[in-house]
Amino acid sequence: MKPLMRRLLRFAALAPLLLIGVLLTLTWGRSDAYPGRVFRRLIRRWYRAFCWVCGLQIHVFGRSLSEPALQVSNHVSWLDIPILGTCSDADFLSKSEVRHWPLVGWLSSRVGTLFIRRGEHGEAQAMRQQISHRLAQGETVHVFPEGTTTDGQQVRRFHHRLFAAAADTSRPVQPVALVYPPDPQRLNDPAFIDDAALLPHAWGLLGERRVRVEVHFLPPLAAMEQARELSRSAEQVISGCLSQRLNREV
Repeated sequence: MKPLMRRLLRFAALAPLLLIGVLLTLTWGRSDAYPGRVFRRLIRRWYRAFCWVCGLQIHVFGRSLSEPALQVSNHVSWLDIPILGTCSDADFLSKSEVRHWPLVGWLSSRVGTLFIRRGEHGEAQAMRQQISHRLAQGETVHVFPEGTTTDGQQVRRFHHRLFAAAADTSRPVQPVALVYPPDPQRLNDPAFIDDAALLPHAWGLLGERRVRVEVHFLPPLAAMEQARELSRSAEQVISGCLSQRLNREV
């Protein structure tokens, strides 16, 4: 099938799926409370349908902890959140700009997403308190400590301040490695970098026959008093997994 035809067919399938997402969110979602268990199950099923329509082939290794935890991972694409949403019930921390994306921002704000204004004085401390509160309430929160997306070939230095939320609540930290293996047949890179625009990037990926991705839930790390040490440990574990998987694909 030609890429243009594949894009049109997938776009036709996404339109009603997005409408279903809006209706579910209007019915069950709330901007002032955490998603309930029923809504979380619906969200996970919706993410799975979304990823299937988009041609994502997701391979999961390990599993998300059943107990509340601070999940941390490398960050490659806007696809990371729906991909993780298929196999984890975590609330996500996203950059504040996402709140203003058409439809996506509204949906995100009503499914438990936290938004951070990066670079603003005092924002990290305020977000640490919000994450600590969620963890204390029995929720799992997923953070992208690099603070930006990368090309997926390496892990950037993790910002350590938000790791203190795990120590505040004695919750474990679970590293998660996201791996997009190289594919010579793929024409569009899933990495969302270099000021790429969302809609053209998404349109390009819809033309791919498949986009393969691996999600590795790695062994948890016990919370430490020193957030910097904890962040370095998580960074090294994820970087090691990423390097191992990519080198195997070469």
